[in-house]
Amino acid sequence: MVMKMYNKITKNKPLGVLLFLMAVIGIAIIIIRLATYQFEFDAKYSPIDYGRFKLVTYFTIQSNFFACIYFIIVSLGIFGNERAQKIGFNSTLGALVTLYVFIAGVVYNAGFPMKMTPPLTFDTAYHFFVSFMQIYFHMIMATTVLVLWFFPFKNDKLGAKCILLSGLYPFVYSVFSIIRGTYFTNPAYYPYPFYNPEFVWQTFMKDKPFNIAGAYGFLSLLLVFGIGLFMAICAILVLIHNKRINSEA
Repeated sequence: MVMKMYNKITKNKPLGVLLFLMAVIGIAIIIIRLATYQFEFDAKYSPIDYGRFKLVTYFTIQSNFFACIYFIIVSLGIFGNERAQKIGFNSTLGALVTLYVFIAGVVYNAGFPMKMTPPLTFDTAYHFFVSFMQIYFHMIMATTVLVLWFFPFKNDKLGAKCILLSGLYPFVYSVFSIIRGTYFTNPAYYPYPFYNPEFVWQTFMKDKPFNIAGAYGFLSLLLVFGIGLFMAICAILVLIHNKRINSEA
């Protein structure tokens, strides 16, 4: 049964075409967004123009770009390329891509009720495109990778190694974003407010005088919590994968 399920998904040509088209659309969106960048002042969400290339500093963009490359490799594997099969059908790689894109989507959508996510607007062609980009990367791609995870490309089981690996990229990304924003940009730029020591200090300590050591202490705790959350959700994905394999055995 496992081999039957495995063969079915890895030879599904319509799925291969769909994933390839989704990857092309995703990459095209990033290129067009960079080419047509416009700065629009917003006192809450966009008070400073950091330039068009701030786009590539976002976790969402990076994780979705990786997902697009992954989709292309998987689609080539489905159409019979053996080298692509070795990479694209790797369950660990699939778990990491799913994890990062799914979490990016959840965090973005969770920001709406907390009023931390800019509202979607469709009043002009430019706003329509920008809003479509947000929907595509945070909703459509996030849903696709999650659904795809329930149909494994390979009948192997995952373990602790995958869970441990899941925290590596978020850790490196977070540390780099904090150091870059603090020491290498002027004015200081952080892709997300929870990397900003001043924002974190004000969130926890309100109007008390800023203390840099305390701020980085809170940042460290948030980083530990965040990495732990990534690993916990990865553990759930691993559980789903292994149960799916067991159920078909």
